[in-house]
Amino acid sequence: MSKAIFWTLLFFGSSTELFCQYSLQIQVDDFLQKDPIYLSGDVNNWDPGNNKYILTKENYFRKSIVLNNLSPGNYSFKLTRGNWQTVETAKDGDDIPNRLIKLTGDTAVLFTVAGWKDLKGNGKPMTDADRLEKLIGIAFTYLNTNIDSSIKYAIETYSLASTIDNPNMKARAVNIQGEIFLKLGNIEKALELFNEGLNIQLKLKDSGAISFLHTQIGDVFWQKQDTTNALNHYREAVRLSPSYIKAHPLHETMCKVYCNIGRIHLYRNQYDSAQWYGNQSAIMGGDISAVTDLFWGEMAQHQNNKVAAIHYYRSGANHSLNYENNHRMALQCFERLSSIYQTMQFADSALSYAREALAISSELRNSDAQQQAYLHVATLFKEQKIYDSAFYYQQKALELYSRQLSTEKERLTLNAYFNSKINSQTSTALENQNKLRNWMFAMLGALVLLTLLIFFYRSRLQSTYDRKMKEVEMRALRAQMNPHFIFNCLGSINRYIVKSDTKTASNYLTKFSKLIRLILDNSASDHISLEAEIQTLQLYLDMESLRFDYAFDYEIQKDESLDESGIQIPSMLIQPYVENAIWHGLLQKEEKGKLWIRFRLINSNMLNVEIEDNGIGREKAAEMKSKDLIKQKSYGMQISRDRINLINNLYNLNNTISILDLSDEKGYATGTKIILQIPFT
Repeated sequence: MSKAIFWTLLFFGSSTELFCQYSLQIQVDDFLQKDPIYLSGDVNNWDPGNNKYILTKENYFRKSIVLNNLSPGNYSFKLTRGNWQTVETAKDGDDIPNRLIKLTGDTAVLFTVAGWKDLKGNGKPMTDADRLEKLIGIAFTYLNTNIDSSIKYAIETYSLASTIDNPNMKARAVNIQGEIFLKLGNIEKALELFNEGLNIQLKLKDSGAISFLHTQIGDVFWQKQDTTNALNHYREAVRLSPSYIKAHPLHETMCKVYCNIGRIHLYRNQYDSAQWYGNQSAIMGGDISAVTDLFWGEMAQHQNNKVAAIHYYRSGANHSLNYENNHRMALQCFERLSSIYQTMQFADSALSYAREALAISSELRNSDAQQQAYLHVATLFKEQKIYDSAFYYQQKALELYSRQLSTEKERLTLNAYFNSKINSQTSTALENQNKLRNWMFAMLGALVLLTLLIFFYRSRLQSTYDRKMKEVEMRALRAQMNPHFIFNCLGSINRYIVKSDTKTASNYLTKFSKLIRLILDNSASDHISLEAEIQTLQLYLDMESLRFDYAFDYEIQKDESLDESGIQIPSMLIQPYVENAIWHGLLQKEEKGKLWIRFRLINSNMLNVEIEDNGIGREKAAEMKSKDLIKQKSYGMQISRDRINLINNLYNLNNTISILDLSDEKGYATGTKIILQIPFT
């Protein structure tokens, strides 16, 4: 009897896998779709048009099918539109191998169709509507992989959208153009196009599309750190979300919307509201827990509950990698885990998660996250006094930053190109000429910027380790300074050109070119003459005064005893403080303001610089900025402060900064004075 039981158990134990049955869900994103999609392969003897294996439409671009009671093993299949002449292809139209799935449990997979054989040409003329739908799909397909190609197809969608009487297709065409501008960093243009698409969908009364566009617009305002407008659009997205949203492939986006609303309440210390929206995200998400886990971790961290935060971030990383294949979400979880362990002084764990973040950022080719990961790993090694590894990762971060600046130049060029192409298709002949001139100016500015960036990275690291590390940081800070300033100037020139104010644009460009020439002349060395610095400031102030319709006057005062050509100071050190006085002091006044810049000698090697304005004062400026949850930062001033600290450490100097609030006899604010004391050579 015991032998019978033994052999019975052995048989069932060895054959358990044979009796396992699993389900397989296949989801397909087809931006080119028009006809039904069929599954053919091992499951149906490779029948390309079997109606039992047709995919069900979930929304305007995603279809899916669920196969139940499948035995474990390997399965092979293709996607067709009903016959072997309409099989899916690669982007270039070439055939692709069969899709393979190893089934070892309940599985869900998602694929994106890059092309179809029938779209390569079947001898039938294609209507404008069909061509527009095809172009929109291709532009979306290339959006994250090849922005140049996405732009090429989106340009064609613009003219086609105006020739057909299909508002929904026009809204989709406008949306892909907005997505491209968002990728290129032109947030204002993207916002304009998303609002145009929203107005179209409001007329069509498509609640799902309206909800999604409110989400897009909310994300743009979130990126701009305008949380008030972001919150308004997020709430509209939630209010208008269709009842079937939980079964919709975009419901993960709605989870993110709930979490972002929760974050706004969290940073306002409204914990009950934050908790409520987090719960809504968890209810909406179901099995998609990484988005909510990330929010729960942030909430725990905000309340200084590090143990709970670690638990949620680990859970989010696990779900992201093992269930959702969402590496971007995993990256955020690993970054936060490393930072928490660093504050807890668990060096090994902090370094382990930092390396995980570095690996994922490299895989995603996310330059910003990759640079941040390099710097974080370098900091962790430095804290452990492993200086050779710290220096290696610091150097990798600097190299990556250099490549990012080159990519930024390409992005600006593509942005100008795409903008000019879109505008040229709806402009008169005169406007076309102005847009071409705008393109040439953008190309000239990009070329000058590229030349400037080349100069920034020609210097070499010096002998000692500490000195090398500090000089690496100095170059990075200087590289941030001038592109930050130049980008603002290019934006102003572009605005005058768009307004067809060619005379003002030409005047502005002349001053800008002189300023660029000065920067190029001075960029090869760490220090420049006071004469060159004053000349640069004069050009900058002239440009800002012109840009804001002479909303302020300025006066530069100098001691007669100053030897301007013989005094050497760090370049572009004073300009950010001047910019801050203009933007946060003078431009906030109702009446015309004035700025004074004074240079005088304290002794034989110390220069005193005063920047005084009669603006609204720091207290009122702070009140105005505090109306938003997330404050706008003065990056130029922060960079200058960092540069001063590095210069002091590197050369054993004593540069100092003092900020004075000015007031009248009644105590009312009458402006601000900044005093810089700069040792010179």
